[in-house]
Amino acid sequence: MKKTASAVLLAVLSSGALAVRAQDTSSKLVQAESAKASAVTVTPLRVQVVFTEYDGEKKVSSLPYTLLINADDKGPQAALRMGLRVPIETGVGSGANKQFQYMDVGTNLDGRADKTDDGKFNLRLNVERSSLYTPGAADKPGTVGGNEILPGQPVVQQFRSQVNLLIRDGQTVQSTVASDPVNGHVTKVDVTLNVIK
Repeated sequence: MKKTASAVLLAVLSSGALAVRAQDTSSKLVQAESAKASAVTVTPLRVQVVFTEYDGEKKVSSLPYTLLINADDKGPQAALRMGLRVPIETGVGSGANKQFQYMDVGTNLDGRADKTDDGKFNLRLNVERSSLYTPGAADKPGTVGGNEILPGQPVVQQFRSQVNLLIRDGQTVQSTVASDPVNGHVTKVDVTLNVIK
């Protein structure tokens, strides 16, 4: 009887020890996975976006912008805003009573990046650029959507692009090429990515 009681007591104690050991191992695995997930390294990147405008073969303008992005950062995306609030006459009122509406004109960039397994970066950019264009008397009349643009009346020239690039450190990619329907100028967008060391 004592042997049976001892055997039962030993079995109960052994199973309790095994259960504690199993819980301890399970807890350690959960902690290891949690530490691995929180150990994702953030890689600082310098992303340069250059808008280059051409009239035929002649370069008209080149506007560079630099945006700092932390790859694999789960926080808010990087953003850059550069521009002016331009008054545009609404045509209501005259003389000192003229009324104006203000419009944001300039460049907006938003970006996010993630590092891939092969060391490249998946770069996602929202690019927006707007400007006022006033056709001169010497310019040929243009049309947009079938409506003729009258000389002397300002037109808002707008360019938007959503870019999803797979790009490596030091690489430059021409992401977008677009033609302006009014003046025929071609806008090219070049993106360069560099890891900040």
